[in-house]
Amino acid sequence: MSYCESVNLNYNLNIITLNIPYPPDYGGMIDTFYRIQSLNNLGVRIHLHCFEYGRSHSKELEAICEKVSYYPRKSNFLNNFSFLPYIISSRKSEILLKNLSKNDFPILFDGLHTTYYLNHPKLAGRRKLIRMHNIEHQYYKTLAKQENHLTNRLYFTIESFRLKLYEKVLLGAKYLLPISEIDHNYLNNKYHTSRLLAPFHPFDDVVSKTGSGEYLLYHGDLSVNENTITVNSLIDNVFSKVPFKCIIAGKNPPKQLLVKVSGHSNIDIVANPENKVMTQLISNSHINILPALEMNGFKIKLLFALFAGRHCIVNSKMVSRNNLGSLCHVADSDIETTKLIRHLMQEEFSDYMIEERRRVLLENYSNRINSKRMFDLIFNQPSPFL
Repeated sequence: MSYCESVNLNYNLNIITLNIPYPPDYGGMIDTFYRIQSLNNLGVRIHLHCFEYGRSHSKELEAICEKVSYYPRKSNFLNNFSFLPYIISSRKSEILLKNLSKNDFPILFDGLHTTYYLNHPKLAGRRKLIRMHNIEHQYYKTLAKQENHLTNRLYFTIESFRLKLYEKVLLGAKYLLPISEIDHNYLNNKYHTSRLLAPFHPFDDVVSKTGSGEYLLYHGDLSVNENTITVNSLIDNVFSKVPFKCIIAGKNPPKQLLVKVSGHSNIDIVANPENKVMTQLISNSHINILPALEMNGFKIKLLFALFAGRHCIVNSKMVSRNNLGSLCHVADSDIETTKLIRHLMQEEFSDYMIEERRRVLLENYSNRINSKRMFDLIFNQPSPFL
């Protein structure tokens, strides 16, 4: 029994998600699932509305939510010819609107993607908040720049333009809840309703191991262009230049990458590891290497590396939107990165380093603290938890 239930408090919340947020794999939905879990731990009764595509219904979600409703995403080609962004127009449902209209609970829209009904007259007067994962028009502009396929590049370019025009709907929200500091500054300057809220994740404490590991690790969703570009550069300019074992782990590695790695005796790929395996890879590595190609949103995989791994090498772009630079080794060139690797492979990870991580991470990235902050914003009152 939660504290809220024990004192007979009754807080209800509608959450609309762009997909079913379970399982929360390394490819996405991590922030969404652990945010739901953390609010549930505070006794919030969550009425979850999921657009579904590619994932089965989730008993795990149904166990922690008051109710879970599922809606098909309308992936109709004709949506591409709408003035609305495709990611918005494909997530509309009259049944969703009808269900939201049955109560007067606050509504949390998980991402700009889910805001089709944000300003609908039937939801007038409701307390509405939006979790902002990115500045979407900037993110899609970046996707277009990284895309080699002409059709996809055209789609991302058009979608970016439509998203920039659509963004003014954010005026209809009580609060915007961005995940990174630069996004917060952009949104607050433009709409004056932004409240920075750090990402949610699966860790209650730092679980990094002391001592040494035997390999370097890069991890991420390898079906994403940004990550494959980064990995190809690491292979050519870093991993192939050092005498240490290197592991690349992630979702759906392209065939080209598998072929490329086969030509290097010190580099292995672990394709589609389960969450438990990925956590073990992070925990047992000696160095996590996580450069960012662009400054978009917040790379939650960095939190995994810092909560569970040993040394972490990043570039300036990876830590430019957060306060985690002091916990990382920053290198902005291949030569700097290679030098750092050779130095850090000789340096054990210490108890002092773990305590420094604990000091920074538990102050700024505690699910318990951030769920209370979110509770205050949603219900306009302090959380009943001390």
